[in-house]
Amino acid sequence: MYSIDKYCFKEFKIVPGHRANYAILCKPEYKENQWGMKYSPANNYQREYKILPLFSHPQISARYAEGNAMMHKDGKSVIIQNYLIISHFEGEDVVEYYKKKGLPNQDEMENVIRYFTNATLPLHHMHSKGYIHCDIKPGHLILNPATGTMALIDLECTIKVGEIICGMSKEYASPEQKEMIHLLRSMSDREDEKSVLKKVRLNTASDIYSVGLIFYQVLTGKLWQETPVPPVEINKVIPEKLNKVILRLLEENPVNRIQSALELKSELETI
Repeated sequence: MYSIDKYCFKEFKIVPGHRANYAILCKPEYKENQWGMKYSPANNYQREYKILPLFSHPQISARYAEGNAMMHKDGKSVIIQNYLIISHFEGEDVVEYYKKKGLPNQDEMENVIRYFTNATLPLHHMHSKGYIHCDIKPGHLILNPATGTMALIDLECTIKVGEIICGMSKEYASPEQKEMIHLLRSMSDREDEKSVLKKVRLNTASDIYSVGLIFYQVLTGKLWQETPVPPVEINKVIPEKLNKVILRLLEENPVNRIQSALELKSELETI
């Protein structure tokens, strides 16, 4: 048995490619699978802890506690960890789910559309509050096939619309996110962040692009950056209207992109 502070869990889990390890708490006073814990010796979760109460949606984590304490294994000290206690979502990375299940066939296509339609709900809630997630990737969209829901997790990089980016996952970032990072890294001594914001501004369309990359990968098993062809050329059972929706999500110019989660929801509901 492991513990950090007063919180107990059964297994020490390292998740490759993520900034945090994750465990499901198992103290008897909690409901089964009620709370999860992100923990890391290096990352601080104070920013995410402050951001989470801005949102109130069943597909976005609620916060419980955050802190810093020694991790123990069977009563023996291991390492000091920063931690964040949040509501737990049953399910798995949506891309990993379809890697195991295989490319969606004609019968499965309806489920895929339903899952991504559902994912627009927490995204719209966040956007309606004037915020963008900024780090949407497969591991941050958790699919529960039993309920048909997708949870939006890990709000460490969430910012207000129009603010300077504070992090991203390059593989699933929008062109404008990459441009902003490039401008920030190449600023001269006479420039500041305000000069960057005059050249590029992030809005909700940036999150929409990231959703498009994940949608494309689920439908084709390929990364758009490596195989930038219409998805129907890879998976012939994709409906033509869905093919067009995916291509609109992946427009390089954000002005030409599907602009909002509500617009995406509306498009998917007509397929």
